[in-house]
This record gives sequence, C-alpha cells and structure tokens, in this order.
Amino acid sequence: MTLLYFVLLVGVLIFVHEVGHFLLAKLFNVKVLKFSLGFGPAALGFRRGETEYCIAWLPLGGFVKMLGEDPAEPVRREDHDRAFHHKPLWQRYAIVLAGPIFNIIFPTLIYFIFFASQSRLPPPVIGKVLPDEPAAEAGLRPGDRILAVDGRPVRYWTDREAAGGGLWSVTHNIAPYPGVALRITIKRGGQRLERFITPREDVCYDRLGLRWRCGVIGVSPLFEMAQIGVIDPAGPAGRAGLRTGDLITAVNGRPIERWDELAQLLEHNRGDALRLAYLRPGAPLSDFADLRLLHPRTTVLDPEPRHEATTVRYETGIASAELFVRHIDPGSPAAALGLKPGDRIVALDGRPVKHWAVFGQALRQRPDADHRLVWLRLGGEQREARFRFAQVAYRDDLGNQLARYVFGAEADVVARAHEPVPVEGRLGYAAVESVRYTSDLVHKLLVVIVELFRGGISRDTIGGPLMLAKAARVAAETGWDKFLLLMALISINLGIINLLPVPLLDGGHIMFFTIEAIRRRPLSLRARALASYFGLVLLVSLMVFALKNDITRFWFR
Repeated sequence: MTLLYFVLLVGVLIFVHEVGHFLLAKLFNVKVLKFSLGFGPAALGFRRGETEYCIAWLPLGGFVKMLGEDPAEPVRREDHDRAFHHKPLWQRYAIVLAGPIFNIIFPTLIYFIFFASQSRLPPPVIGKVLPDEPAAEAGLRPGDRILAVDGRPVRYWTDREAAGGGLWSVTHNIAPYPGVALRITIKRGGQRLERFITPREDVCYDRLGLRWRCGVIGVSPLFEMAQIGVIDPAGPAGRAGLRTGDLITAVNGRPIERWDELAQLLEHNRGDALRLAYLRPGAPLSDFADLRLLHPRTTVLDPEPRHEATTVRYETGIASAELFVRHIDPGSPAAALGLKPGDRIVALDGRPVKHWAVFGQALRQRPDADHRLVWLRLGGEQREARFRFAQVAYRDDLGNQLARYVFGAEADVVARAHEPVPVEGRLGYAAVESVRYTSDLVHKLLVVIVELFRGGISRDTIGGPLMLAKAARVAAETGWDKFLLLMALISINLGIINLLPVPLLDGGHIMFFTIEAIRRRPLSLRARALASYFGLVLLVSLMVFALKNDITRFWFR
C-alpha cells in the first residue's frame, strides 16, 4: 500500500505540473510531441493527434516535450512558427512558469474544499482572562465578545489547527503584532467598548515548526469549569468534606458553570453559610482515557473570618483547581523535585503563579535556564527547589530525530469552549481563506529553504523518495483529509523548488530567458550545455544526499 499511496501522491502532483506546461503550450500554438508521466520506457500510452501520451515506469517526474525546445533540434520549415524557441520571449516565460504556478494554484483548490466544509467555528468570545497579562490590565473580562482589532472585523476565535488562524480570527489579528498598541473593540452586554492593548512578545511555533516572535494578550476561548482545589484539609472547605477536583454545580440553589462565577460569589460573600451542590469524580474507568463517573453530593460551607488591619476577609479554603498538581510523570523534573499530586504551585522564578500557562511561557522563552519553584504541600508546608526542563529526544512518524522539553506535572482542571457559531458566507470565506493560507505557506516554505542554506535548519531533515512514501502512507492511513493536505503541502514545495535558478529545473530556463532578455540574444549552445551538466550534477548530488538521509532515518537510527 505504501507504493500505491506514493504513486498516487506523486502522480497527481506531476500531472498538475505538466498540465500547466501543456495547456500554455497549446494556448500559444506550440507543437507538443509528447506528454509523459514518469521517465523511462512507457508502461501505458496512446497517440492522439500530433501528441503521444504515456505513463512511464519510473514515477519520479514527468515532462512535456515540445518542438524546438532544444535550440539545436532541426525544425521543418512548415513547423517553424510552432517551435518553442521561435516563440516570443514572454510566451516562453509563460509556458515555463505555468508548471510551478499550477503546483501553487492546485493547493488553493484543496484548501477551498476544506474551508468550505467548515460550517461552524468558535465565536470570538473570551472564556478566560489570565491575571497580570495585557488583556487583564486593560480590563477585558470573561464573556466579552471581540468585534474588531484596529478596525478589522473579527468573526471567529480561530480556525481549526490546519488553518492556523484565519483572516477574521482573533489569533490572526493579534499574534503578528508584538509590542504594537492595538485598538480592540468588544461587546459587553449591550455595550460597545474600545480598549487599547499592547500584546506581550512571546515565542510561537508555526505548523512547519519555525520559531517566530508573536504577540499575546493573555486570553483564551476556553473557560474553566467550577472545579476547585482545597488549600487546607483543616480549613472551611476541608471540614465541609470537599476535595481537590470536586466540580461545583450550584451555590445556594443558583446554578454555577464557570470558575469565574464561583470566584466572584466567594469574593463577595460576607460570612454567610454556603449550600454547595457538587460532583465528585470517581475512580478512572479505563487505562486508555480519563473516564470517570461523577457522583452528585451536597454540603454546607461556613467561611472563616480573617481580620486584616481595618477589614475582615472571609476565607473558604477554596482555590482554582488549575494550580493543584494532578499527575506527575515518573522520572521527570517534577518527580525529581518531589512534587506530589495535590501539591499547590505558588511561585515560579520569584513571581506568584496565578495560572498554569506560566510554565508554557517559561518553557518557550527560557527552555535551558535554571528555574526556581515554590509549592505548598497539602496542609500548608512550603517547599522550594530549583529545576531545569528535561530535553527528551524522540522520532516522529517519518523517522525525523526531534526533541522536546518537559516538566512532567499536569494541573487538575476541566475547561470548555463556547458553542460554535455558523460561518458567514461560507463560499466567500473559503475563497479568501484558501488564498491567504496558500500564500502564507509559500512564504513559510521559502523561509525554510533559506534556513536550510544558512544552516538554521538541519540538513538531515531533507528527505527523499523513501521519506515521501512513508509520509504518504502515514497520511493516508490517518485519513484522506490528511492525505490531501499533505498533497497540497508537497505541491507548493514542488512549485517553489522548480523555480530555483538551477539548470534543468524550470527556474533554470527562466534564468536563461532572463539572460537572453538582458543580452538581447540567447546563450550559446555550449554555455547552455555546460550549465545543464552543472545542474545535472547538482540535482543528482541532492538526490543522493536525500537518499542517504532516508537510509539513515529508516535503517540506521
């Protein structure tokens, strides 16, 4: 099946590429002698009119043979006007460019289908505002709907992972602007408000694994459920029989869903007893997923007064479950510190921890640095220690050697998103987003190629036919949607590579035409032949290098 998926993937892309050359040649009345998918002897073929169509045995490329493509080729007088090298320079440019351009247009059609299939997307409604972040400082609140950013309308939070944030999404309108003051228009209740927020600079990774500077304001579309952590078993919550992980569903008969609702009720309580209804998770039902039965219970919680200077504050002993450790990976830095389930994270690097996302920030910005963690044991004992994120090496499905940093502790929190909303004008939305997404990928793949030449990306990541075959099989077995997305990505890659100024590639022909335009006469046949030999050596060397990487990746790892 691997060979079948490989032939299907490569065959479609070669066909798209060669059809571009073929159609433009026909448009400009160039005589096409042969249209071949693959190289070598023909496995299947037929002739129609003046053109021979065939599928060859070696499916690693293809070609459209045109009359007069080789300037040294003799051309009969009656075919003189139909020879390629006798056509105006702009027509030859167009014919050669058509192949790579078709490879770049083709993915737009695939992405159009995917975007058009999106009938509902997450609304731009804030689920959570992280403390001490730009959005919190500007006064944004959970439940606010973002209407526009600097006048650009916002309709959705973000597209699915494949889309990476669309033109009308929150992420697309904020992430590219670190350190730039943005005018954010929100709707709160029936009011339309404006806030000026400057996104904090953070580190992000795009879908190709490239690191880039991005802007974040500290909001999330997910809202925490009213899941609690018990600070002290001897405190009011502990005496009421509550445990870390319990999910509050009602307070004094009032239904509660989100943590921010519960936190507000607790903050404004003035010592009154609270009748709580809650759900307690039972033991896991499966080793493969965290499936639990939730048992309904009720209790009464009596807050305790805490006298502070001129005020009295009432303590419930309840905090968000987000800051309580739920799980520790054996052998991880968290396990080496002595962290245990139920411990409460207090501070990281001298700053109070108010949300679990600080670990992600520290990991992205200072993965190799020493960090200082402060936490509280159940009962109030404070502990402190230094740690480093552990670098874990692994191989992905394609055999690439990768590494990731881990801490090894997970929080005990359940979060939900708001109900998706219908996509407005699906066809128009799909058309705009497919073009945007394709152009974004073209830009990122150009960056990847430049980084490969500069050494910013390891050349060991270059793959050949074996890696491509493995990628085709993995994608197809995951789902045909993944296979089509891989086909689109490889198509863009093929189009860009063919535009490189290397003799024997389309970019090499464009280079010759450009020299001809400047000199007002074509290069000599000898110069073209020498350049072609150089291009052949370069391409063969690259293929050998890629094949060496494939062999190392799959047989000597």
